[in-house]
Amino acid sequence: QGREECEMVEFLLDNEIKFDEVNQNLCYRIEEYGNDCRKIGADVYIDDKAYPCNIINWNEIYNFVSRKANRKPLIICIVGESGSGKTTIAEYIEREHGIKMMESYTDRPMRYPGETGHTFVTKEEFDSFSHDDMIAYTEFGGHRYCCLKKDVLDFNTYVIDERGLIYLRENFEDEYDIVCIRVYSSLQNRLKRVGEERVKRDVSMFNLKWYDYRFNYLIHNDYGKDRLFESVEEALKVLV
Repeated sequence: QGREECEMVEFLLDNEIKFDEVNQNLCYRIEEYGNDCRKIGADVYIDDKAYPCNIINWNEIYNFVSRKANRKPLIICIVGESGSGKTTIAEYIEREHGIKMMESYTDRPMRYPGETGHTFVTKEEFDSFSHDDMIAYTEFGGHRYCCLKKDVLDFNTYVIDERGLIYLRENFEDEYDIVCIRVYSSLQNRLKRVGEERVKRDVSMFNLKWYDYRFNYLIHNDYGKDRLFESVEEALKVLV
């Protein structure tokens, strides 16, 4: 422990302020998200260095924390064409912020052995799911996709198509806080990443305009991963 950390702990103890851990993730968070990420997980971060003269309006902080305490589970939807970088974004958010990516159940076969991003089930297994248990349902390329209520955590990312997003917003905004990142990438780059067949499959599948109210943040993924991840961080500051 450094000097400043020791002083902080002494201050908390002297003022009878309860705490669970110091500079490490809570055990239940590690278990829940399956990830002991580099950044310490928290419901709220307060950066006193970001304020002029280090002055914090604690009434504003109190009101903000109170709103957070009453917040519904958050689902960050990520929408974009094949090869636009949706899964790359979701994996980055999980790795750097511990926000787990919900995996859709689908009855399509794997494209390659060990493919991740979905839970692959048989058509019979998919038929056994009740629509009342689904928070999103869509059909794409002749196959069905959905996510189940039991898989929703306090904070989630969800790679989803436009129809699934519309279904989710129309049916579940009373139960969940739903926000959406729309990610774009040039046709040339998408062709390089996933090939012509998958790019052609997306034709007519993405029809909402970039300014559609169902999108909360736009990211263009044509400038390398460093810029992409900077854009993700900017989006999270706005959405989370």
